[in-house]
Amino acid sequence: MGYNLRHYNRKLLIKPSKPKVLNFCKRIGQEIKSLDGSNQEAIIRKLNPILRGFANYYRGVVSKQTFSYISHRVWEYLWRWCKRQHPKKNTKWVRKKYFKTIKGNKWTFATTISDRRGKEKIITLYQIAYTPIERHIKVKGNTSPDNPLQQEYWLNRNQRLGKSYWSKGSKYYSVAQNQNWICPICGGLLLNGEEIETHHIVPVAKGGTDDENNLQHVHLACHKQVHSKTQTQSQKARS
Repeated sequence: MGYNLRHYNRKLLIKPSKPKVLNFCKRIGQEIKSLDGSNQEAIIRKLNPILRGFANYYRGVVSKQTFSYISHRVWEYLWRWCKRQHPKKNTKWVRKKYFKTIKGNKWTFATTISDRRGKEKIITLYQIAYTPIERHIKVKGNTSPDNPLQQEYWLNRNQRLGKSYWSKGSKYYSVAQNQNWICPICGGLLLNGEEIETHHIVPVAKGGTDDENNLQHVHLACHKQVHSKTQTQSQKARS
């Protein structure tokens, strides 16, 4: 499972195993090297899901030190990549081109891009060192999500999980909060273990925006259902 279990002064600590961590760092290095000649956006979009996946898997155990170590290794790989792109430029020039100061961190790997509507926005590499450690909360006794008398308990639990799924204060956190942590398609708890996707109420192709009031978090299956229904209606309208 990739964990190291060991007792320290009669206390059991569960940590990511050293081989898993080293193999993960090696993979990150290979991914970055394979993108020589690519732009900064490509690297960020490639690495972010990989880093988030690792962080989500191990954030329930003693991983803070591990995340900091990985963050440092990732920075080393990125710095080498930057220098390879501009071997004749000095350190100050390279840092200014590829790194921005965000939330006090002067070495945030970030770049400015244009979204689908031509509006500029900054995208950043996922900062794995800042991943909060979230201890697993056991379900109380014989509590069941199928019991209508216990819906308040499950709703509160779902909200607590949501606070670690999306960054508090972010647009996506607000979208979930506005939905009361419920999937608007099926009416079930949003964070029930199913994969989640963000749906545009008015499609971008029809002028829809990425604003908070045009977004909904839905289960993957529900999202497919919505688009399948929309395609069917479009086909009927054309026939």
